[in-house]
Amino acid sequence: MSSDQILGAVWRRKSAFLATFLLCLTIVVAATLLLPKSYTATSTLYVGGRIAADAFVDTTRIEQNTRTYATLAGNPNVAELVAASLPVNLTRTQLLERMSFAPVERTPLIQIGAEADTPEEAQELANTYAEVFVERVSELFEDGRAPAPISISEEAVVPVSPSKPNPPLYIGFGTLLSLILGFGVALLRERLDTRVRVAAEDDSVLGEPIMARIPRIDGRGDKASREVDDRFRVLKTNLDFVGENPARVIVVTSPGVSEGKSTVSANLALAAAADGERVVLIEADLRRPGLDSTAIADSATRSSVGLSNYLVGAATEAEALTTHPDHPELSVIWSGVIPPNPTALLSSHRLDTLISSLRLDFDRVIIDTCPISVGADASVIASRVDGALYVIDERSTRRQDAQAGLNQLRGVRAQLLGIVLNRAAMAGVESYYYKEDSSSALERSSARRGKKSPESFS
Repeated sequence: MSSDQILGAVWRRKSAFLATFLLCLTIVVAATLLLPKSYTATSTLYVGGRIAADAFVDTTRIEQNTRTYATLAGNPNVAELVAASLPVNLTRTQLLERMSFAPVERTPLIQIGAEADTPEEAQELANTYAEVFVERVSELFEDGRAPAPISISEEAVVPVSPSKPNPPLYIGFGTLLSLILGFGVALLRERLDTRVRVAAEDDSVLGEPIMARIPRIDGRGDKASREVDDRFRVLKTNLDFVGENPARVIVVTSPGVSEGKSTVSANLALAAAADGERVVLIEADLRRPGLDSTAIADSATRSSVGLSNYLVGAATEAEALTTHPDHPELSVIWSGVIPPNPTALLSSHRLDTLISSLRLDFDRVIIDTCPISVGADASVIASRVDGALYVIDERSTRRQDAQAGLNQLRGVRAQLLGIVLNRAAMAGVESYYYKEDSSSALERSSARRGKKSPESFS
């Protein structure tokens, strides 16, 4: 995965990234603030006696002595003596866990550090340990069992700030860890999300051209949305320029249910009728007819005589055709009675006869059929028309389902016209032009200028 792909995935999953980052960072900050504070005090010891000005200084021996005494300071016997001198009840093991002994490089100095819960206790531990150790070494030196004398150079002072925790360090590492976890969660969500993902600049998906991007349509018909109307006009225009000869008989299908194929069929038919074409919309989904939930049904009444009646020979073409009351250029053939075996009925030669007849009387024939994954209905029809439109719900269609449907259409040698992205995310610059009705905006503009609106001149 390239860096651009990673950044794109994180941007698409920015909510998961930000939620994970903020949650982890909050936990780190809270844990840092709640950690118990500890203080460290340090006393410094000087190894060796007073050196004359003309004396030769053996630095190697000095360093050896300081390392020796630093090791000797951590001896359990010394710790036992120090523990007995302290006012607090500590075992030698507990005491040594709080102490540190380190020679200062290239000097005769040793630092004895003590860690405690309060500044005063840390100071007392460091100074007491230094005093007892110096007394012990002095006794050994007098007996000739120590290589050099030792003395306290600097006593420990009360520390003014805790040594642990270190908030800048902890929060810094916590921020880095939170970023890594945020990236990880975002990429994992992207990996586990099998939905079709299309970038705003993409002109194709799954190897097929994108014919139109349709925004979410709220409510039946959504007749007030000029943005939706314009999008279907774009779809109709794009269909006119596909290939040398425009596709006049079109089947509309989708990978699965509830992806908007009936809505696309209905609104495409309305867009073509509004453009002056004579259009017939066929409800060929004989399993679960869906035109009742589209703009077609806003003023039209479903006819009990429809496609299934014609296919079994119980009705003529004229009896099955219904002219839309609000759109004289638009006729509808409803599904009719739901048959027990839709695939067999749609495979009959009477469907070919109907399509051939409708070609003579109409400029455009749009067939709404069932999803490609449901039976063989859509495959049967798609192989006998000019082209197929494939509707994908950008928010819910899974990539493997969409690909399987396309493979099925290619398997029956259907002419794929392209893909319609339904419920697509629209760019803000486009939505700007559809914020309000232009006539309302003009009226308000005229009112501000003290002028009459265009309607007042009639």
